Amino acid sequence: MDLISFVIIGLVAGSIYGLAAVGLVLTYKTSGVFNLGHGALAALAAYSFYVLNVQLELSWPIAAAGTVCAVGPAVGLLLELLARRLQGAALPLQIAGVVGILLVVQAGTLLIFGAQEVRRVPSFLPKGRIEIAGTFIQYDDVLTFVIAVVATAGLWAFLRWTRTGIAMKAVVQNPELLELVGHSATRVRRWAWILGTVMASLSGVLLAPIMPLDPVQLTLLVVAAYAAAAIGTFSNLPGTFAGGLVVGVLAALSTRWLTNGILASLPAALPFAILFVVLLFFPKKYLADKTAVRIHPRATWKAPVRLQATGGALVVAFLVTVPLFAGIHLVDWTVAVAMILVFGSLSLLVHTSGQVSLAQIGFMAIGAATFSHLLQGTGMSWPAALLLAGAVAVPIGAVLAVPAIRLGGLYLAIATFGFGIFLQQMFYTQDFMFGAASSGLEVRRPDTMIVDLASDTGYYYLVLAIAVVSVAVVFTLERGRLGRLLTYIKQSPRAAEANGVPAAVTRVLIFCITAFLAAIGGALAASAQQSISADSYAPIISLTVFVIIVLNGPAVPWNAVLAAAAYTLIPSYFPSTEVGTYLQLLFGISAIALVMLPPAQLPVRVTSLVDRWFRRDDRTEPALRTEPVDVEPIEPVVLEVSKVGVTFGGVKALDGADIVCTPGRVTGLIGPNGAGKSTLFNAVTGLVATSGGSVSLGGADLRGKSPSARARAGIGRTFQTVELFESMTVRDNVSVGAEGRTVRLDPITHLRSSKAERDRIRSATESALAACGLEDVADQHVMNLPTGTRRLVEVARCLAGGHTILLLDEPSAGLDHNESARLGELIRRVVDERGIGVILVEHDVSLVLGVSDDVYVLEFGRVIFSGSAADARRSSVVQAAYLGTTEPVDEVQSGRELEEIK
Repeated sequence: MDLISFVIIGLVAGSIYGLAAVGLVLTYKTSGVFNLGHGALAALAAYSFYVLNVQLELSWPIAAAGTVCAVGPAVGLLLELLARRLQGAALPLQIAGVVGILLVVQAGTLLIFGAQEVRRVPSFLPKGRIEIAGTFIQYDDVLTFVIAVVATAGLWAFLRWTRTGIAMKAVVQNPELLELVGHSATRVRRWAWILGTVMASLSGVLLAPIMPLDPVQLTLLVVAAYAAAAIGTFSNLPGTFAGGLVVGVLAALSTRWLTNGILASLPAALPFAILFVVLLFFPKKYLADKTAVRIHPRATWKAPVRLQATGGALVVAFLVTVPLFAGIHLVDWTVAVAMILVFGSLSLLVHTSGQVSLAQIGFMAIGAATFSHLLQGTGMSWPAALLLAGAVAVPIGAVLAVPAIRLGGLYLAIATFGFGIFLQQMFYTQDFMFGAASSGLEVRRPDTMIVDLASDTGYYYLVLAIAVVSVAVVFTLERGRLGRLLTYIKQSPRAAEANGVPAAVTRVLIFCITAFLAAIGGALAASAQQSISADSYAPIISLTVFVIIVLNGPAVPWNAVLAAAAYTLIPSYFPSTEVGTYLQLLFGISAIALVMLPPAQLPVRVTSLVDRWFRRDDRTEPALRTEPVDVEPIEPVVLEVSKVGVTFGGVKALDGADIVCTPGRVTGLIGPNGAGKSTLFNAVTGLVATSGGSVSLGGADLRGKSPSARARAGIGRTFQTVELFESMTVRDNVSVGAEGRTVRLDPITHLRSSKAERDRIRSATESALAACGLEDVADQHVMNLPTGTRRLVEVARCLAGGHTILLLDEPSAGLDHNESARLGELIRRVVDERGIGVILVEHDVSLVLGVSDDVYVLEFGRVIFSGSAADARRSSVVQAAYLGTTEPVDEVQSGRELEEIK
């Protein structure tokens, strides 16, 4: 009977989680914007209901109707306007926009209602109880569950049987087609946001009498809806509601079963544990990231290195003088300098790699707590303890990077935010972190005989020295090979992988580095304060930190310096119990404004003037140019595709395809649209999983190899839709082909390259540029080039990679007749000169037959012809499949026509 009581409690709580999660999934499905601030909408509804029902003394039905049917839709309309601006934006900007909503709601409610007074909403549902199997169940619990179920069922029925609901499903798949049949995609999404916000508002009203009103706690409680949404694969509404019930029941039962030791903290952290399990182990095919859009960034101006070095020296000189005037604020200045490491780490993630971490404060907590225990419990030396405190965060960072590798950047944002809450709920009160007592942990400063580093002034200079070294490291990483690799992955992960860059290693590496820096920053700041407690590391603070670094822009390391000053020094010089809340409100409003307003850029006149005074771009110095060299012949290696099958949703895109590509020969691959040509390329390069058959290069089986491993083995490719790194120049794009082949699974190769490697990369780049006739546009940004030139850049990138086999996917698309002819000459020339093999997919049949030695024809995923170009011209089978004619043609069937053509 006791068990039934816990199950009932779990079902009631789970129904509220499920209700909120259904609204979250609905807006995500229809707009592609994942509203991390969804929990704040429930908090806003709870406070609105409190005002109407308690303060204005309206009856609960009127107060509930006003909250759900008036406040909810009004907020939904505003959110749809924001979401419209967020669609297609880079993920960090998307997350910053929705996090801004959360910050504004939390800060606004705290400023209006205050943080001291405990506010409660009296239970408003009918009183009484019923007995089932000896267990008494309260009416309000039953009604809460019924309301949640009915609301979810009503939404499901609306989506299934109404025109607008069906249109909501259609807008997910193809908004352009929806417009063609007379429905406004904007109007449909607007209704989705209204309904999603209504569901969140209803969950807030149902939560209001269950717990005291607190905007932070209400927000975090509803964040449990993330786990429910994950169980529903972020797409299935009934599955999402069921997921909420599962989360609620398991959390309730765990409070009954887990009452001792560390597991006693699990019930509060269980929703986030479930979230991690789903993100780490659930089949990837069910978790599509709708925020994963192809970003085409503009070329961003970077201040010359000489100017930055001069500015850096001036900033350091100023910081050296701080102890002369800081007075009582010197400790806060020390904390601000330590925070430069935290913000610098976050800048590498957000701006350089395009990933989102909402757990940097959690890493600070790990570093600070570990540092304190190492110093107090082991007697370890101060420098060794500092390094080990940073090292402890590294494996945690590696684990948290897994969702981004498996599923995409959005899931890293969800996972890191959930991790911060999980860390607080599960571990903050444990003895190995902050402990259950509120007295805090002592963190001592270094004790030396030579220099006084324990004083405020001495310790400030120590932290400043460490920060200067760390900033130099961050600047070097951002400007060096790792920064380039992260830029490649951010702008076109497929192209980076296809050119040999193992993106998974790069992503894990940068997350480990940033976790280490954040933990070190946390330890340094803790030592400055000398006493710390768990209250300083609330996971919500990570959201503010993230928004601040987004607002400060991509200028590494200056964004970190400005962010640290804004975060730490403003509260120090404007002491007030509410200054932090006002700053949170300001940062939230600024994040929303950043989304709504057009991006600001320095005037061209200013950047040109600065360049003229300071810049000496090494890449344009004649002395550093590497002249094209004679290319060594490629070692002959045969590519064999045998009986390969690929299936999408039960449809066979490839059905036992057999193709052989021999070095020194051009192999043409033709066929009608949908025949499976690009799918074959994707199967060969590892971008799609095969359902049978094998792919081998030089006799080595490539099954199980990643796309980057296949590229390093010698397979290069272009794409049907050009995949270039848009913010980079032609020369930089081409050099990726050469550099990618030198980056291996060894993390060291992601950080540095030898001088000999750099010389080879420059030489291969110049040779490829010359081979494709791109010298005159080498220093132009690719986004400004016509389609034909852009396709040549992709070909040149493959040539720079020194691949044995090239797969060229419609390289003449967008070219005129003369350009196509020159492309054919180029392909023939590089094959003859370099001894490589080429598979050419083309709709320009004259180009294929003009340059190819061998020709294959695909139809419905099967090879229906293989032979010489001359045989292909005469084959009735080729004409029937490709040209749609069935008239008899004189032919010499010297080619192998598969299946003994009937």
